[in-house]
Amino acid sequence: MSTPKVIYLTGAPATGKSTLSRNLAMEMPELKVFAYSEELRKLLQRKSGGLAMTEDDIRRQSALAVTAEDVVELDQELVDMVERERAHRSILIDSHPVTKEQYGFRVTGFDAPTIQRLNPDVLVCLYASAEVTRTRIQADAMGRPLPTALESDMHTHLQASVVTQYGVLTGKAVYFFDSSCSQEELTEMLLKRLR
Repeated sequence: MSTPKVIYLTGAPATGKSTLSRNLAMEMPELKVFAYSEELRKLLQRKSGGLAMTEDDIRRQSALAVTAEDVVELDQELVDMVERERAHRSILIDSHPVTKEQYGFRVTGFDAPTIQRLNPDVLVCLYASAEVTRTRIQADAMGRPLPTALESDMHTHLQASVVTQYGVLTGKAVYFFDSSCSQEELTEMLLKRLR
């Protein structure tokens, strides 16, 4: 890849975002991965005076643990980092603004000025069938509740609608990748978009 790029990666739970991020980092050693849930965990830990909290805790508690103010603060940290580093290295933002809550779903996406300041070069949304994502969650929940097939489909559609809005706001194409394939194929599909 000749010029550094900002990559926005999203998708419903169990579509393979974290694995794809790790695989991409191995292929591109200069890549800075900003895993939103991990950075949110660090922010909450700092704000609580060092009280240990895992990403699984955040997934389980979500709306109970994360406030709108936390999201705004972390969004600003992300914008500052992207503006500081985008000329020197590629940055992958691994984010999922749609969360499953006890009452249904919550969307805490970037506002228009934030996504425009981030100005990602490539927007990618992973998706897979409800059968695939439910099987993956059953195999390794990692704090994620097991959704019904309807909830899984709804999560995917909501996530896709958010990233589509980002594409409209930034004037960039959005790529939807079926993550039912192997991780190697998925990694190669994204690498092709970055060349």
